[in-house]
Parts: sequence; C-alpha cells; structure tokens
Amino acid sequence: MPKTQKIPEASLKRDGTPGRGVRLDPRAKLAAIAAMAVAVALAPNMLCDFALMGVAFAFGSMLGQLRVSAAMLVLYALFITLAQFVPYLDDVGLRTMFSSFLLLMRKVFACGLMAYATVKTTHINEFMSALTRMRVPRAVTIPLAVALRYAPTVREDWGFIKDAMRMRGISPNPLGFIQAPMRTIDCIYVPLLMSASRAADELSMAAVARGIENPVARTCYLHIELRRADLLTFAASLAVIAIMLAIRVVA
Repeated sequence: MPKTQKIPEASLKRDGTPGRGVRLDPRAKLAAIAAMAVAVALAPNMLCDFALMGVAFAFGSMLGQLRVSAAMLVLYALFITLAQFVPYLDDVGLRTMFSSFLLLMRKVFACGLMAYATVKTTHINEFMSALTRMRVPRAVTIPLAVALRYAPTVREDWGFIKDAMRMRGISPNPLGFIQAPMRTIDCIYVPLLMSASRAADELSMAAVARGIENPVARTCYLHIELRRADLLTFAASLAVIAIMLAIRVVA
C-alpha cells in the first residue's frame, strides 16, 4: 500500500474524506492566519477592520465553511453597529468598558473565523505532517495534536452531562448557577472536570500507543504538497499585509 494518497483539491472533513471547499495545505492556512493577525494589528480604522473581516469570510467560504462564516460576519456587523452607540453613553466607566470589549472583538473576530475554518477542515494527521515538514519541534507538535483531539472529546462529554442533569431538573445555564450554585457545581462542573481528566489520560495513552514518540520520520496517508491554491494564498496574505501597511503609512 502506498504511503500517500493524492486527493483532489477539496477541503477535508474531520474524518479525512474530501469536503466541498478548496483544499489548502496546512502550512498555507497557518500562514494566512499569521498574516491576518499582522494585518489586523496594522489596520488603522474600523473600515479596514471590516474589510479584513470580509477577507476572513472569503477564506472560510473557500474552505467550505460558508454557513459559519456568514453567521460570524453577521455577528461582526452587529458588534460594529453597537460600537456606534457607545460614545453616547453617559457613564465614563461603561463607555470605556464597552469600547475596549468591542475593540477586542473587532481585532480577534477575523483571526478567530480563519482559525475555526482551519481546524474544521484539517485532519490531525495532515496537520502533524505539515508541522513536521516545517521542522517544528516535537515539544510543540505533540501538545498541539493532543489539544486538537481533546476539545471535541470534552465537548461531547459536556453534552452528555447537560442532558443527564436536565433529566434531574438541574439547569447548566447561568440562571441555574445563580439559583443553586453548590448543586450546579456538584452535579455539573465536578463531573465535567473528572471527565476532562479521564479524557486527557486516554488521549495521552492512545497517542503513545500509536507511536507519537517514535523518533523515525513521520509519514502520512494523505498527500502533503504545496499546490497552486496554496501559492495564491501565500501571495494574497502578503498582499493584505502590504495594503494595510500602505494605508497605515498614508493615514
């Protein structure tokens, strides 16, 4: 059996099967996220931030995450709209608090959307192989691999715990916590912490059993290479940074 398999340029689902969007190399995705972080830091005004969010929306849609990208774009527009009313608040403390919060949302939303689309469309093995080719140390790649597998497991356990507690009349929402804080902690958050600890141990043992500490060069069933779409992504990322830098200099 060959070590690699060429798959058409379609993004991968979490199970490794081709998806509907364009398939990008994980290195191109990481470069795009890093470029977006730099561009957002260079953006001098709200209009530039909104334009960068549009770029992030295009990136997410290209990877096949159109519905989530559209929802986050609408939510971002809502934050921008709310920011227009903050200067009219009479209380200085509230004005400062909401201004800081909305500014933070403006700066992190674009990177958050791109990171979400990257995680949803990148298989763990593909991600690990790409990092290995980048000569990233194992002290970085191994914790990242465990973390990417850890979050879905804990989220699944959280859903089971919530369903079980609702059958007992215990609500996991903030109102339920205010009404009965100790009962909520005892029946929801303690089982969640125990489940999270168990999941971490199981994932660590599974990773070791699969040879994650093997010093031999890592191979991947999926074919990892830079394609035309990846080169265009690199070029577009550099162009976005250059445009934001030029706008900042001119402004």
